[in-house]
Amino acid sequence: MNRKTPNKIPIIRLIPNIITFFSICVGLTALRSMLQGNLSLTLYLLILAMVLDALDGRIARAMQSESKVGAELDSLADFFNFGIATPLVVFLSIFLNSEFRILGWLSVMTVAVCCAFRLARFNVGVADSTSSDQTTRSDSFKGVPAPMLASLTMSPLFLEMLRFEMVEHYAAHTAFFLFFCGLLSIGSFPTPSIKGMLVPENLQFLLIFVVALSLALIVAYPWYTMLAFNLIYLLSLPTHAFVVWRREKDSGG
Repeated sequence: MNRKTPNKIPIIRLIPNIITFFSICVGLTALRSMLQGNLSLTLYLLILAMVLDALDGRIARAMQSESKVGAELDSLADFFNFGIATPLVVFLSIFLNSEFRILGWLSVMTVAVCCAFRLARFNVGVADSTSSDQTTRSDSFKGVPAPMLASLTMSPLFLEMLRFEMVEHYAAHTAFFLFFCGLLSIGSFPTPSIKGMLVPENLQFLLIFVVALSLALIVAYPWYTMLAFNLIYLLSLPTHAFVVWRREKDSGG
């Protein structure tokens, strides 16, 4: 009797999924760190989860090892890290002992629900190229993507690390900011994506320098740098939406 030889795949093609599993472990460890009272380590781990999320998909495309299972794993990891772990960390740090505990809990639940809806909408858009929820252009998303939602959501925690008394004075403001972030993630307006952005060849070394400088600043002044990055991103949203609208109008789209 002939036994069918199972198909074999190169181990290297498993690297993207391994990174995704690792990012889930990082997010779970961030929660454990928060429960132990180490907010600084928690934020570093959540930022690492954002970096891993940016890497796994790009590595999968570079290795031509994309798969439906990998895409689903990536989406599940995004929801856990950015839709569950990050809002919970914000709640435990800012709202747990605040008089605005209920309002804070409603705000973090809003972030979680909006993140889930945003990821589901994105997955439907990827699966169905005719879906109206598909990203309109290669250099745009629809709504703020999950990693950026997490980064914006962590802004109050970055302020905490800079010794702003968010719990005592600005807990209610933080809650309304989280509501705002959640709404940004489910918006239908175009938001920047670096996937399809093109850089003039004569500016490539300048871009590399800016990226290297940004990484150095994150290492040296992480909380100031992340706050500045979030502010620049928020300010870029209306500008990018206007540019896309004008471009589509000029092209008759």
